[in-house]
Amino acid sequence: MEKFKLTPLGRVHKDGETFLEIYPEFAEALEGLNEGDWIKLILWFHKSDTPEKRKTLKVHPRGDPKNPLRGVFATRSPVRPNPVAIYTVKIVRIKGTRIFITEIDAFDGTPIVDIKPFVKELDCPKGI
Repeated sequence: MEKFKLTPLGRVHKDGETFLEIYPEFAEALEGLNEGDWIKLILWFHKSDTPEKRKTLKVHPRGDPKNPLRGVFATRSPVRPNPVAIYTVKIVRIKGTRIFITEIDAFDGTPIVDIKPFVKELDCPKGI
């Protein structure tokens, strides 16, 4: 199996407010983002990144054993072959390399893999 490398752009912080701390070497990439914009936030659920958890292919949705087992690709479980998380969040404000966003359920310290603008025409397919 071919492997590839992801480089964290920063980390999620939860200190009364939720914000993204972008590492200084990626600061220029923030140009064009503004307060009120919606973005797609791609994270690496590092606490779910173990060899055992990566082998898990079925889970009980929402971690509730009352829910029947389902394939991880049909769930939002953080336990999956590649523990990638995708959120759609609103930028509350930007202060330097900190992007304050609406609340998410990621842990403090979660690595940021990428940020992309939310584009209604692309992210909300017609006919759904």
